[in-house]
Amino acid sequence: MSGATSGLSGGKLSVRLTAVPPEARPYQGQRAGMISRLLASAIDLVAVAGIIGAGYLAVSAVMFLWSPSKFHFPAFDRTWLLAAGGAVLFCYLSAGWAMNGRTPGDFVLGLRVVNYRGERLRVTGAALRAALCVVFPIGILWVAVSRANRSVADVVLRTSVIYAWGDDSVLTMERRH
Repeated sequence: MSGATSGLSGGKLSVRLTAVPPEARPYQGQRAGMISRLLASAIDLVAVAGIIGAGYLAVSAVMFLWSPSKFHFPAFDRTWLLAAGGAVLFCYLSAGWAMNGRTPGDFVLGLRVVNYRGERLRVTGAALRAALCVVFPIGILWVAVSRANRSVADVVLRTSVIYAWGDDSVLTMERRH
């Protein structure tokens, strides 16, 4: 870990460890750019595709167990697949942003979604943002032309995606004489 600082106070040694490299610290809390956001979104889309694939396999397994002699893999039309994908994506994004301001893709890239006060989104705000992102996914491209690095969802709902590489933890150890 980099960035260790220490100090003595009252017989205890306090050491602050952070995983954020010194070069990245000035960006902490700044709005994220297009590349970071697109990479996080790509990771999330792969995760959602995996969830949908697992659901398909679960449905297939139930159909097989129900009637093994007549089993065939189900063929879903594109409309159903698009609706199911949108529903799963909505739940995935809403849950991540409401629980801790991050989806797994955001976590990997060190991003967090916050409201206009810099706080975690409430359930309603997370659901509205997720709905807007699902219905209008191309809105993320607005980040490329926005001076403030904000997508259409950010502008409409007054949210921001910031660099937040996690909370620093403090390690306190007893000093032995």
